[in-house]
Amino acid sequence: MSGFPWLSLILWMPLLAGLALIARGRETGPSRSSTAWWLSLASSLLTLILCMKAPMESGPSLWKESIEWIPSLGVAYELGMDGMGCIMLALTALIMPVSIAASQRAGYNHEGFGGCLLMTQGTLVGVFTAQNFFAWFFFYEIALVPAYFLVRLWGGPGREKVSLRFFIYSMLGSIALLVGYLGLASAVGSYNFTALAEASATQALPEAIGQRLAWFDLPVKWLITLLFALTFGGLAVKVGMVPVHGWLPDTYEKAPTPVTMVLTGLMSKMGLVGMVKMVIPLLPYVPSSVLQATLAIAVFGLVYAALAAMGQTSFKRLLAYSSINHLGYCLIALLVLGQPSMGEPSMQTAKTFALGGLLLQMFSHGLIAAGLFYLTHLGESRLQKTLRVDGPGGLRAIMPRFAGWMGLAVFASIGLPGLSGFIGEFLIFRGVFALSPWVAIGSLPALLITAIFLLRFLQHVFHGKSDPESEQFSDLSGSEMALMAPLFILIVLLGWFPHLIMERINPTIILTIERMIF
Repeated sequence: MSGFPWLSLILWMPLLAGLALIARGRETGPSRSSTAWWLSLASSLLTLILCMKAPMESGPSLWKESIEWIPSLGVAYELGMDGMGCIMLALTALIMPVSIAASQRAGYNHEGFGGCLLMTQGTLVGVFTAQNFFAWFFFYEIALVPAYFLVRLWGGPGREKVSLRFFIYSMLGSIALLVGYLGLASAVGSYNFTALAEASATQALPEAIGQRLAWFDLPVKWLITLLFALTFGGLAVKVGMVPVHGWLPDTYEKAPTPVTMVLTGLMSKMGLVGMVKMVIPLLPYVPSSVLQATLAIAVFGLVYAALAAMGQTSFKRLLAYSSINHLGYCLIALLVLGQPSMGEPSMQTAKTFALGGLLLQMFSHGLIAAGLFYLTHLGESRLQKTLRVDGPGGLRAIMPRFAGWMGLAVFASIGLPGLSGFIGEFLIFRGVFALSPWVAIGSLPALLITAIFLLRFLQHVFHGKSDPESEQFSDLSGSEMALMAPLFILIVLLGWFPHLIMERINPTIILTIERMIF
């Protein structure tokens, strides 16, 4: 099975099929739009089979493919799957069919819509498996194209300005990332991510940066700071880190909800995956003052996002800020890995907890956020208007199944023990508190604020004063619940059996921490 280019198959099959549907996009109708769902489902099932069959190995050698692309420049088409790639591919396979099915139920039957989502599925596979920067950057950039048109053509009122802002932010972030990584690659002499990690592990990276970028006539620590700022800052745009989050709330609110499921559940993770591959090797050499300042910004950002969420009336906009808040925990977990451990086993263990929590939180947040936005879509399709925090209440008596599923998703987002949201946050705080106590303490208020605004939403919408018009609404159907059941089964299952994910990512965690020299 290992000799066949399986990763290329699950990458190019949806990508090319999506292009074909877009090219044939004039016809509409449920029978036509279901083509995208079947293609997505086929690719997703194959992806899940590959993930389940993958042995527990540490390096990106699973199903490895390598073809020289531009030999004179050292650019290659390299794919491979490590533990992080495995769980992100599984997350893609779980969310994309649900998103496409939800879009059909919402009436987005144009083949171009399904084709854009299929293209996105293919590019995500490329981002999560590419082992060479140029291959990674190619798919990272291509993913922007269908996302832009999904918002621009099918978004809500004001979609033109929102999609343009989304595009401009993304392009500026990509330019910064490209410049930053080209500097790193010129120092290392390779665009391969493993080469960067090994240069960091052997302590050759600072000297190489100083020699290759000597024409800047700057101290090495300033050069490292510049490369860190460009690389981390460029990727932070995709994550939606404060203060480069200006595109995110409006985009999540105005995009069709099935598209928002993909934006928050998957595309935001592209930035975090890039940080693990490109920023972590730099962290041991970033000046302490720069690292502490970046951590302070990250802590401020996640608390700010929680406070901003509390002030929203649109539930989609509330969830947008909640997403910034939850991914903020991933950012602090990543940044504290740069804290010197002085070879102490306890500090190395703390870094293992922080990185493990980061990866688990990425996966868990994808499940929970996609589930919340899907339920929001189902609620708004019945209400025929925006689901509002201050809107009509009493929906629990009218739609008990809807209330039950929404309650499960909300409590998972809060981090209730026994659900997947708890495990990732627990590991992050356990690691962060040992490495940088002030960061953990400064982030704690956001946990309380998150619980307040989500519980307030539940109390008002499901237990508040009912609206006579709401009594005509139907509850969730069996097919609607079946469609989202895999997401919620995993939310519960991982809350009790997190080893199902941890055993996949542990080798990657150990290898990454071992490469961090101090």
